[in-house]
Amino acid sequence: MERVKWIDNARAIGILLIITGHTMGAAYGRTAFFAVYIVNVSIFFFLSGYLHRQKPIKKVVKGGIDNLLLPYVITSALMIAFSMLALKRPNHLLVPYFKTLQEGLKSFCYASSAEITIVGGRPVHIAGIGAIWFLPCMFIANLMYTGMKRIMQRYHFSDLTSTILFACFCALGFILTEKFTLYLPWSIPAALVSLLFYWVGESVHRYQLLQKGKWIHGIFALLVWGLSARIGTFWLGTATADNPAVAVIGSMAGCYAICYVSILLEKTFRKFTKWFSKLGEMSLIVLCTHILDLNTLKTFRIMDKLCVALKISSMKFYITGLILCRVVLAVIAIAVIPHIPVIRSFFMYRQYPLIKKKKQRA
Repeated sequence: MERVKWIDNARAIGILLIITGHTMGAAYGRTAFFAVYIVNVSIFFFLSGYLHRQKPIKKVVKGGIDNLLLPYVITSALMIAFSMLALKRPNHLLVPYFKTLQEGLKSFCYASSAEITIVGGRPVHIAGIGAIWFLPCMFIANLMYTGMKRIMQRYHFSDLTSTILFACFCALGFILTEKFTLYLPWSIPAALVSLLFYWVGESVHRYQLLQKGKWIHGIFALLVWGLSARIGTFWLGTATADNPAVAVIGSMAGCYAICYVSILLEKTFRKFTKWFSKLGEMSLIVLCTHILDLNTLKTFRIMDKLCVALKISSMKFYITGLILCRVVLAVIAIAVIPHIPVIRSFFMYRQYPLIKKKKQRA
C-alpha cells in the first residue's frame, strides 16, 4: 500500500512535539508547554483511528507484537543495559536511568509513563519507563478498539451510541487514575482514554471532514487547542488532566489542526515534505532513539559546553539548542538504522522481518 504523505507529515509533527515537550520544560511559558503535551501523543491514536481497518484479532496481536512490543523490548533492554554500564563504569557518555537491575525490570514489566508511588491507596515504587509506555499502551488499545468495533458491527450500533460508548470508556480511564489512583500496568487507563481518539479519527476519515474542511475550520481548531492549553494540562500517559472534558476536546481540536496543516504542507511544499515526511514514516525509530537519548545519554553536555564557551546564560538558547541536538540525533538514526541488518528488523519489521516467509511452490 502506498504511503499517504500528509499522514507521515502529521506523524513527523507529532514526534517533533514529543522531543520538544520532553526538553522545553517551562522555558517558553506554561501555555506553550501545556499545548505541546495536550496533543503530542494523542495525535498518534487519532491517526491510528483514521487509518483503522477491521482485522481478525489474531492479525492485530501478531502485528502488535512485531511492530509495537518488539521495539519496546529492545529499547527497554538497551536502557537497562546502558544504566547498569553507567553504574559500574561511570563515563562522560552515559547516565544511569535505573538505579538497580530490579528497578529496571520492574519498570519494563509495568510500562508506566511516569514514576508510580501509589496504586489503589497502597504505597509502591515503580520507576517510569519513559515515553515508550506508548508502545504497549497502543498494543492494548488496538485490541480493545478492534474488539469493540466487532461488537458494534454485530449489533449495528449507531454513530451516536458508539460515540457515547467511547466517551464512557474515556471517562472511565480518568476515573481509574484520578478517583481510585489505579495506575494499572501497560497504561491501561490511557488506553481507555485513547479509544475515543480512535473513534473520532475514524469518523473524521469516514465523513471526510479534513478533505471537506476549510481554512476557517483549521483556525478554529487551533484556537480551541490554544484555549484548552490556557485552561490546564492533559497527561495522557497517566490519564490525568486539570479538566478532563476540556483537555480531550482541546486535544482533538489539536489533532485536527495538525492534520489540516499536514495536508497544506503536502500541497504547498512538496519538496520540503519529501524529506520531512521521513521523520513520520520512521517515527518509531525516532521515538526509541529519543528515549535512549533522553534517559541514558548525556546529550545535554553539548549545550553545557557550548554555553560556557560562548558565555551565554539564556535558558531559551540552551533549550532551543538542546532540542536541535536531539532532532539531529534522530535524523542520524533514521539515516543509519535502515541500513543495518538485524537491528533494522527490530524497528521496521514490516519491511525487514526477522523470519522471512517461505515462498510456496506452484
